[in-house]
Amino acid sequence: MQPLNRQLIGLALCVAVVTAGCSSTAPAAPTGQSGGDSSRGAGDATVGGDGAATDTGNSDGADAGAAESDGDATKFDASTADQVDVGSEIPSFFKDVAEGSTGDVDYDLLDPADTVDSADTGPVDTGPVGGMGLEVVYAHSSSQLFKLDKGLFSLVGAFQFDKKSGQVTDIALDDDGDLFAVTFNDVFACDKGSASCKWLATLPQSFNGLTFVPKDVLVPGKAALIGIANSGDWNLIEVVGNTAKVTKLGAYGGFSSSGDAFSVEKVGTYATVKAGFGGGDKLVQVNPATGSVIKTIGDCGVSDLWGVAWSSGVLYGFAATGGVYSIDVNTGKASSIAGMLVPNGISWWGAGVSTRAAGG
Repeated sequence: MQPLNRQLIGLALCVAVVTAGCSSTAPAAPTGQSGGDSSRGAGDATVGGDGAATDTGNSDGADAGAAESDGDATKFDASTADQVDVGSEIPSFFKDVAEGSTGDVDYDLLDPADTVDSADTGPVDTGPVGGMGLEVVYAHSSSQLFKLDKGLFSLVGAFQFDKKSGQVTDIALDDDGDLFAVTFNDVFACDKGSASCKWLATLPQSFNGLTFVPKDVLVPGKAALIGIANSGDWNLIEVVGNTAKVTKLGAYGGFSSSGDAFSVEKVGTYATVKAGFGGGDKLVQVNPATGSVIKTIGDCGVSDLWGVAWSSGVLYGFAATGGVYSIDVNTGKASSIAGMLVPNGISWWGAGVSTRAAGG
């Protein structure tokens, strides 16, 4: 009978273990999981969409008399775009975890099985020029700023001035990508994300062209702002306090300014000019320190290229008629860019790109 007793005792123990296992409460999820996933959830919640906040108030900066003014312009405020208050706007199931709710939480929803750790995705491409967007071209009418990125135009907004508004005759971007603009009378520092401009100084003369030349060309360690007069004079603009000091450095010599120039490290300094004050445009290479023409490249075949800028191997020309062209730096010939969609009714007044659009 001893073997039978051992069997009965063993059976009783098994029944007891099974009974205890069935009647116990399911274990709570580890605290570490809820805390870690709530952080990831809050982080995901802060990533906004592509929309931008807009202020539909009237533009006090745009000149109502400008030929291409759109009247009441919409102000695009990029400062509030893509911002989410993670304390009040995150989805409720994230809130439950963050606040230590005792309610039922689907942890599989918070931590999907197929989630890939970012460390396993390989190196991240930060984009050209250090991921700073220095290769992006900006172009404008007398009253509105546009961005040209990867062949597509987008409206930044109407120029807004804190004071002394006017028609913008040209823009320029320095080695950090900061944007500056001139009207017929004044110089401004502008936010390229919203087109809002802060007055810096009144100019002693008008310029129809504006560019920065790379650092160390004229000013040690800094890019220098150059204003180009209709006559072709090449002027250094230095803002001291609320005063703009203008120093003539030289001139194109034999040419007048068609409307713009650009200077990019590793690429060179080029301008669109006219022989006299009429006729078609020519592309010339320029000494950035003096403005003197080094070489006449050739006829563009297009008149009034009031904006030029270089990016990703392409020299863009922006015409007063609204056309956008690719200019051959070896011949000067301007060709229409097939498939490029240009804003309706636009008249380009200028363009700009950073002096470090090619890197460096």
